[in-house]
Amino acid sequence: MRVVAAAAGVALSMCTAAFGQQSVVQPRTPASSGKAPLDTVTVEAQRERKELEREVNEFVFAVAVRSVHDSLSRWNTPVCPLVAGLPKEQGEFVLARLSQIATAAKAPLAGEHCTANFYVIVTSQPELLLKKWQARDRRMFDTRNGMGSLRRFLDTPRAVRVWYNVGLASTDGNPITSDSLAGALVGSSVGLNLLMADIPTNTVRMGTRLRYSAVRSLSSVIVIVDANSVRELNFGQLADYVGMVGLAEVNQDAEVGPVPTILRLFRTSPDPPQGLSAWDQAFLGSLYGIDQASVLEQPMMKRSMVSTLAPSPEAKQPPPR
Repeated sequence: MRVVAAAAGVALSMCTAAFGQQSVVQPRTPASSGKAPLDTVTVEAQRERKELEREVNEFVFAVAVRSVHDSLSRWNTPVCPLVAGLPKEQGEFVLARLSQIATAAKAPLAGEHCTANFYVIVTSQPELLLKKWQARDRRMFDTRNGMGSLRRFLDTPRAVRVWYNVGLASTDGNPITSDSLAGALVGSSVGLNLLMADIPTNTVRMGTRLRYSAVRSLSSVIVIVDANSVRELNFGQLADYVGMVGLAEVNQDAEVGPVPTILRLFRTSPDPPQGLSAWDQAFLGSLYGIDQASVLEQPMMKRSMVSTLAPSPEAKQPPPR
């Protein structure tokens, strides 16, 4: 909301001389301009910022998938998107748009010739495709935390399904795998057991509790689009939705209140979003713009979003007289 303040008028005492005599003209009360004074502008700006901070806090809390005592998930290795199931022209459009979104968010992006790790598959038979894929390549879907999530992913119909394979990376950027310690203990029964159990082991020590010794890193993301459910959408809407859910581990069913976001795309609405909103862009930009290893990652992310979304101080200043 734009508030404009008018400068207060100053009444002047006027003296006029008439035939050698002076008469005093009483000060006139300035007519009200109906505009807010400067102190009102300040109060309104403070109130709006507090409201924005509250909405940002609720948005991040609802949208970002969090793990206890862990960082949020993001790409730390270069993203290499692959789009399949669309005609060449539409596929190239979606691919180019995903690259634009990643670049704008400052997510790491691989070069033209790379090994795919961000799969976008459009199909009219998503259940059949997923069952065949899972049967052929069981290691494609990380089930280290149990089969429940995979079963829900395979069996729950929705327009766009997203599966995140999340690994751990040390703060120096190296991936943490099950052979990290097993390699150091090669030849021992402990090293063999660790390797067989597929238990990731971090050998990097941290001398402070203000930083994570390891961060959550997306190793691959699988996005399955049900072609039957997206016929009313344009490719810009679809690409932006995929970009949002593919560059961050998000809750697709998050209750976002009145905030404008592409995550509303598949909800009943007379006015569906046409693309990424300023909120979506601020969310992705802050996720990749702050220190992921800091235990203050989320507060830092929220402050970054507020700074991005808040009107500039210049916009709040009254115009010069």
